[in-house]
Amino acid sequence: MMYGVNTAVSAAVKKLSQHDYVTHNLANAQTPGYKAERLIFVRKPETDLMAEDTFSHDPVVLIDHSPGTLQKSGNPFDVAIQGEGYFAIETKDGERYTRNGSFTLNASGELVTQSGDAVMGEGGRITISGKKVEISNTGAISVDGSEAGRIKVVDFKKKDALVKRGNGLFEAARNAEQTALENPEVRSGYLETSNVQAVKEMVEMIDIQRSFEAYLKIMQTISDQDRMSTNRIGKVY
Repeated sequence: MMYGVNTAVSAAVKKLSQHDYVTHNLANAQTPGYKAERLIFVRKPETDLMAEDTFSHDPVVLIDHSPGTLQKSGNPFDVAIQGEGYFAIETKDGERYTRNGSFTLNASGELVTQSGDAVMGEGGRITISGKKVEISNTGAISVDGSEAGRIKVVDFKKKDALVKRGNGLFEAARNAEQTALENPEVRSGYLETSNVQAVKEMVEMIDIQRSFEAYLKIMQTISDQDRMSTNRIGKVY
């Protein structure tokens, strides 16, 4: 009976872990540039094919890099990428990448994220000093008619090598194979919405909850059967 209990417990724990990711997706449904995550479990190659415990599978997080829709904001410092690519961001931990183009200016006039990290231009940081700011569809920034820089937009051949690091940022592993986009398409005054499909996530959450409840019932049934068997041991009929 213990094998059955272990299998049910393992399955229930996996469902709880998946539930956390669904909840996180729903919590970020309104976060610009957010990419939905999905937790799956992959069997370890060296394990017994009949084993179904927590030690026989590795958790793998899949990130959905499909684009969200573009939503007009009217803020000239809001920038969205149409198509492929990521904004390059300078952080204290090195260069990171994001699809969240909700930018602003810091006290030094530098273009930064809402967290204060510098938005990288093709020639380094972008400093804006002037009144009339315009960002073209290629990412070129002009201030009072003079070009102040061009927003750096890059892409990766292997997007599954991008790792989430919080605040909408990704870190690129060495095998991500960064590539430059010669003609990126950006839209000033727009933000890319999250690609989370709320209805789909709700359906997934209900399915996870029902599965979890079913595993609890299985554990209870096995426990009841064990108790009945134990009580009958030694009885003379």
